[in-house]
Amino acid sequence: MTQNKDLITLHNNTHRNRSLSVSLVQDVTVAQTAYRVGIRYIPDKLLLDPENLPAYLEKILSQTDVTVDLLAPEIIEDLMDQVIPKWIEVTLEQTPDQQNQKIIVTVEDRQPNWQDDSLLLRLPRLFP
Repeated sequence: MTQNKDLITLHNNTHRNRSLSVSLVQDVTVAQTAYRVGIRYIPDKLLLDPENLPAYLEKILSQTDVTVDLLAPEIIEDLMDQVIPKWIEVTLEQTPDQQNQKIIVTVEDRQPNWQDDSLLLRLPRLFP
């Protein structure tokens, strides 16, 4: 877990009785490396406040000793700890590097016993 969770801000979900899906896509450039971060979740009691999301992502993506395939699980771990959604998916895309490799990592998690595959199947792709 990262020390950056204090940058994640939340507010109450006043529509807990409805099926709600939230998607956020944020482009972040850190040290001349461009990332696209997609966060999609089914909230429970709390909603992620998008206001501080860029600062959180810049901080976590600036870890020079961690590869992109390890950063996506760190992001989802932080969000699961703070937002506690019913279901969450984080997609982290890094622009092509010097070898022209484009890296895309997707991580998913959910609360125990939460199951609504029909809702998840209707969700559109985050990145075209």
